[in-house]
Amino acid sequence: MATPFPDPVPNPVPNPSPGLVTDPVPGATGRVGVHDEPGRVVVHLAGEVDDELRPHLDDAVDDLTARLRERTRPVAVDAGDVTFMDSAGAAFLARLAVTVRPARLTVHPSRPVAFLLDVTRLSDVVDVVDAPAPDAADRS
Repeated sequence: MATPFPDPVPNPVPNPSPGLVTDPVPGATGRVGVHDEPGRVVVHLAGEVDDELRPHLDDAVDDLTARLRERTRPVAVDAGDVTFMDSAGAAFLARLAVTVRPARLTVHPSRPVAFLLDVTRLSDVVDVVDAPAPDAADRS
């Protein structure tokens, strides 16, 4: 069984999920991890996925690429715990989508991520599953 996120500093992200996680970036409130599950690789994002997390997002792409070199498997992104995502997160998802080609990347988004996928039209190149319904405030 996978180990939970390490928690060397107070964690602002509720219910951390298991996986290999890089050390927290000082001042960053987001987390990224890559771990194997039976038959697939899962990238877990939590908290605020922004430019502060960029070095770890780059490491996650490298980790995923190495895992896929060993064996081709489907890749899923669990972004259900993401509270905020900016262009750094959108660029990360776009890089993952290119990395897993010719397969399609599957994304389980939180409401903010679903909104970003829609606005950027990344939803055209990834498979979005279990997306929460948008708030009326998201459309204003």
